[in-house]
Amino acid sequence: MSTKLAAVAGACVVLAGCAGAPVDDRPVVRIAEAAAPTPAIPLGGFLPTTPELAAHLGTPPIGFAGHLVEGGADMLLRSVGVGEASPADCLGAAYRLQQAVYDGSPVQSVATNSWAGGSFDGPPVSAFFGVVQMRNPSAAQMFFAATSQQWRRCNGETVARDQGGAGELSRIADVAFGDDVVSASVLHTSAGTASPTAQRAVALAGDCIVEVEVSDPRPGGQGQPAVDVAELIANKITAHR
Repeated sequence: MSTKLAAVAGACVVLAGCAGAPVDDRPVVRIAEAAAPTPAIPLGGFLPTTPELAAHLGTPPIGFAGHLVEGGADMLLRSVGVGEASPADCLGAAYRLQQAVYDGSPVQSVATNSWAGGSFDGPPVSAFFGVVQMRNPSAAQMFFAATSQQWRRCNGETVARDQGGAGELSRIADVAFGDDVVSASVLHTSAGTASPTAQRAVALAGDCIVEVEVSDPRPGGQGQPAVDVAELIANKITAHR
């Protein structure tokens, strides 16, 4: 082969435009890397203080906070198990921060606390609140969307809880929706005795779910206390993350 022919043959190997050179036109598939989970963080600092609660609930600043509980998914409450309440889909509306409700969700960390306040010449006001961090904001949004749909369906429902002979009935009412928050009132009755109506609220804040329950038996009530406290916590989360 002459030097000129060898040069042309070599060029055809390099250049895809030469006749007869194979062209791989198969589509290139690129797999997008899944969103990395956000690291678990301590959540206790987002829970409300006694002065904050007193201001939002309209009570004297003499309330008492309980013991802060922080940890993983095992810190969720187990007071009502799977199969102990009917209809099962309404368990989350009737009872606060139950492990059975969050089971299957990618929970990263949990923080809860309780509080009691009021005045010496009036009925006590109590609150329970918690924050649940999910794997990422998308997981939190999915949980909140499912919760909102369940609470809508459960409006007006009565949840029956089997306590081994001593049953409890919980009437869910006044389900309402706001910006990234859903609320309801729940009346628990056990052995014919009714507890003060509890105000429940669940809010979405980034990769976190906020749960609040407030019992305020004062005449006239104080508007939407659970929503106010849930939004207080949610605003603290979004302001610092």
